[in-house]
Amino acid sequence: MADSKNFKAKSLKCPYCGVTAQQDWFDDDGGASIALGIINHFYMDYRSSIADYEQRPIHDFLESVGTQFISTFQGYIPQKIAVSTCFHCGEPSLWFDKQLVFPKSRLTQTPNPDLSVDIITLYNEASSIVTDSPKGAAALLRLALQKLLIQLGKCGKNINQDIKELVSEGLSPKIQQALDLVRVVGNNAVHPGEINLDDNKEIALKLFQILNFIAEEMITKPRELEELFNSTIPEVTKEHIRKRDGGV
Repeated sequence: MADSKNFKAKSLKCPYCGVTAQQDWFDDDGGASIALGIINHFYMDYRSSIADYEQRPIHDFLESVGTQFISTFQGYIPQKIAVSTCFHCGEPSLWFDKQLVFPKSRLTQTPNPDLSVDIITLYNEASSIVTDSPKGAAALLRLALQKLLIQLGKCGKNINQDIKELVSEGLSPKIQQALDLVRVVGNNAVHPGEINLDDNKEIALKLFQILNFIAEEMITKPRELEELFNSTIPEVTKEHIRKRDGGV
């Protein structure tokens, strides 16, 4: 399976933060070694406070108990369970039989960072359930679209009306199609319709790409263009442009 190649890897793409980062692994072998190291450290502190002639018995004891301790310790930890902790975000991931079981592997793109925080939260929630509930994910993305329209300056109460207003303002036909895709599929997820998401998870997965496409075209590219214009064009030239276009 796809995840097995990442099991016990020194670094991997974290299912939480999406960053390829170093991982700290804990399983039956590693846990026993860590616990034995703590015991040894404790006794090393103790040994430093006693006479040299008493050190040898303690050293012999630690050597003899090591093998027994590890085998006994491993009996308390299921051999097929492991935990990896991401050095970047600090979040743990649970593995069973070399497969990632929590959190589930992300099948979707990361959300466009120009989306508002509440939209990104909905996007990530939808991403976490899309494998088990495509309809639930599509419904959440419909709500995310509603909030995105508010971010774009619309009312957000009636998605269809908001799209109509954007079209009357000169909205690109491609973006109009993208908006209606999320709207219609999301509506079918909430109310019985002709689109059966239970039989076609791929449709739900495509909605994540479409929402990011809308954000890229409507928010990110205009922002980048405005930043480039403001940082490149001299102020006197901007004034000439405003006068040319009838501005004050």
